[in-house]
Amino acid sequence: MRKQEAGLFTPAEAAVLSRLSLKAVNNAIDKKTVVARRTRAGRLLDEPAVVYLSLERRLGGDTTPEFRRRLFAEIAAAPKRRFVSVGALKVDVGESRREVLERVKELRRAERLVTVNPEIMSGNPVFRGTRVPVHQVAELLAKGETVERLREDYPRVSEEMIRLAPIYAAAHPLRGRPRKQPWHGWKPIASWSIPIADLK
Repeated sequence: MRKQEAGLFTPAEAAVLSRLSLKAVNNAIDKKTVVARRTRAGRLLDEPAVVYLSLERRLGGDTTPEFRRRLFAEIAAAPKRRFVSVGALKVDVGESRREVLERVKELRRAERLVTVNPEIMSGNPVFRGTRVPVHQVAELLAKGETVERLREDYPRVSEEMIRLAPIYAAAHPLRGRPRKQPWHGWKPIASWSIPIADLK
């Protein structure tokens, strides 16, 4: 896992924390609605930018791009204030800030529960003390698998690990193209048609 400055977030992490899509976060950076720091590791966003993105999720369709830029500038200028003013309008950013800080705690907890070691599962992120891939658990949850069933299948994985797997997986996507399952593209060997009347 790549380390970066404390308090700075990748666009993928910002998307998880603000609950916006990664595309929306990248659009906000590209359109200079929010300011990203450019580093050798890529573009990074600070906490006021993520708080703004959380607000944009609620305000996006109702405001102009110029208003959104001014709102971000006010949030960045006063990162700890609960209310910011844009012209005659006063905006409460307290709820968005609390929501983002809570999501940051969940993300950091998920990161502490995960380890990346080239000698374990070819370097894929796994839950600490296990060989269970985090992205696999997140994918199973996305496909509708229940926490109870996953606990049966992976007894060394706690309920908290399962709950935090989607947050970690979204904030730290796997690099490269998704691997195809070995059976992808196989043709069926045989097929049968059974009349419904014969099933009774």
